Amino acid sequence: MDTVKLICEADFRDLDIIIEQENSGQPKEVKIQGPYIVAEEKNANGRTYKAEIIEAAVNEFEKSYIKDKRSIGELNHPESTEIDFNNACHMVTSLKRDKNVWIGESKVLLGTPKGDLLGGLLKNGVKVGMSTRGVGNVGDDNIINEYKLIAVDAVANPSGPGCFVEGILESKNFMINQYGDIVEVIYEELENQIEVLPKKQDEKKAFLISVIKDFIKGM
Repeated sequence: MDTVKLICEADFRDLDIIIEQENSGQPKEVKIQGPYIVAEEKNANGRTYKAEIIEAAVNEFEKSYIKDKRSIGELNHPESTEIDFNNACHMVTSLKRDKNVWIGESKVLLGTPKGDLLGGLLKNGVKVGMSTRGVGNVGDDNIINEYKLIAVDAVANPSGPGCFVEGILESKNFMINQYGDIVEVIYEELENQIEVLPKKQDEKKAFLISVIKDFIKGM
């Protein structure tokens, strides 16, 4: 089964901020709306996403995450495919296609530490980027030919307008198993163990069996 990389792409296009007020003056709900994903256009990292690849990824994301209210975005990118509720700041409620752009809408998770922080930043006019996090294969031509969307995170612009997060995590490999789950493949550890094989044939066989069993358990 092919391995895939963790890929993160940040976009700092203008987003609409929608604040619904209660009579008390406290915000009842804060929403973010704007372009979340762009296809058929080379991004700042030199990568291009085919529209049909994104469409399939978004359709799966809608069924598996948005529909079940699991479409959580974190404040800044983690180096993981797992969603950490400790960093949850918004929940994507819709992703609609407009030509080769997917317009997203999110509900800021007020009442959570990172949600309150994000809401405060937005209300004070801080520019926030929406950044996709997923796993996929990057071809030699820098075209994404396989992609699974995991989350859309809220990120800061580190160097001003036009700067994007370089987000391919080359040090880790992942694999999508037969159930659609993303599992980390610990190649480096396996390679290091194989380098110190016992010299005796019977010991070598037992050692390899043990190492491969541990490797499979860790997947």
